[in-house]
Amino acid sequence: MRTFLRILLALFVLSAANLSLAQDVKQHARGAVELGWRYFNKGDMDTALKRFNQSQILDPDFAPGYFGMAYVYSVQNKFDLAVHNYKKSIEKDPAHSDSYSNLGLALLYSNKPTEALPNLKKAIEIDPKNGDAQVNIALYYFGMADYSTAWKHIHLAQDNNAKVKPEFLNDLRKRMREPKKNGTK
Repeated sequence: MRTFLRILLALFVLSAANLSLAQDVKQHARGAVELGWRYFNKGDMDTALKRFNQSQILDPDFAPGYFGMAYVYSVQNKFDLAVHNYKKSIEKDPAHSDSYSNLGLALLYSNKPTEALPNLKKAIEIDPKNGDAQVNIALYYFGMADYSTAWKHIHLAQDNNAKVKPEFLNDLRKRMREPKKNGTK
């Protein structure tokens, strides 16, 4: 009986140690992502990528590391790599609206609009107040020459305080006069 209790106690201690180690790994992965964004904001994309990659090495299931890497690749116009990492981010965190929205945008820039649309819709389904997703889906509809629907999403984006590039608004206005927000012209 004593041997059994010692074995049970040893197993308990080992499980507690493993739990503590797992929490440390997650904390370090989170720290690497925070550093990645700091480097990104300073314009140091190479170091940002290294920090995001470090978070993936520390915790392969930590979605923000994949999202950060994808974001950098998007900024660098490396859309194949961006798409791959946004998909990994979604695999790890299927409720992250920004991953779907940015995946949709990367697919648009990769000239894959039919693949983009379901991801843009999913982003809005998850978070209807995601203004950036509203802008991105407006870009989709603009590309499809559905200017009325593009305006609808621009208005939703503006209602949610998203920044819309003035160049995009000007291009949209050249193709269709801006309707009033209630849907009338």
